[in-house]
Amino acid sequence: EKELPVYVNGERLATASLAPGMEKEFIVGYLFGQGFIESIKDIISVEIENGAAQVTLKKNGKTMRGAARTDYRIVSGGGRSAYFAESALRKIKSDMVVGKDDIFKAINTLFENAGLYGETEGVHAAGLFNAEAKPLCIVEDIGRHNTLDKIIGYALLDKIDCSRTFIVSTGRMASEMVTKICRCGIPIAATKTAVTDKGLEIGKKCGLTLIGFVRDAGTKINTDMDVRTIKEAGMKIYSGADRIRCE
Repeated sequence: EKELPVYVNGERLATASLAPGMEKEFIVGYLFGQGFIESIKDIISVEIENGAAQVTLKKNGKTMRGAARTDYRIVSGGGRSAYFAESALRKIKSDMVVGKDDIFKAINTLFENAGLYGETEGVHAAGLFNAEAKPLCIVEDIGRHNTLDKIIGYALLDKIDCSRTFIVSTGRMASEMVTKICRCGIPIAATKTAVTDKGLEIGKKCGLTLIGFVRDAGTKINTDMDVRTIKEAGMKIYSGADRIRCE
């Protein structure tokens, strides 16, 4: 865990607490997810130097002066997030359909590649997958928000068509997580745990397919200081079931 001060156009915006690695992707994803930029084109440069991030935005980007007027709220993870009006979120445009087996395949791939999560369960993990359930980016970090910011930043920097991808995560899908996913146009989000009521409300408005409690047969979970093995695969589709093909 380390702290990363973030400066935008020479003025301090925030100090992030995150796991080392993919700092540039984190910064880009954070700025986009918080609404400080509308696209990667708003960024002139991102430099990580002397333990801090120095970001230069074009004049049409929301700089610190605009950020000072932003309505912030304390989010479910305990941090501070810019309030993004639901009316400003666009409907997700995607005709992608995946099978239930693809979701299980992706969550298993996530667990197989998230070594630190598997060893300690002291971090979160998330992965971005294409329509064939092949991994495009897998991230571990101390915060579920950070994993999502790094994935979004990776997708923006690599010019990935998010409408042809889906995301799986170890963290719950609360409203602020769902808002970020909707903002970048990812049509399907799945988690091994729960979706909150506000997250579901926003997801439905944006046309996001939300899936919770994704657990394949053989998955081991900790309960009451013991380890239990899931005998039968299962998932709960909260919204957008038409994008999930039953096989």
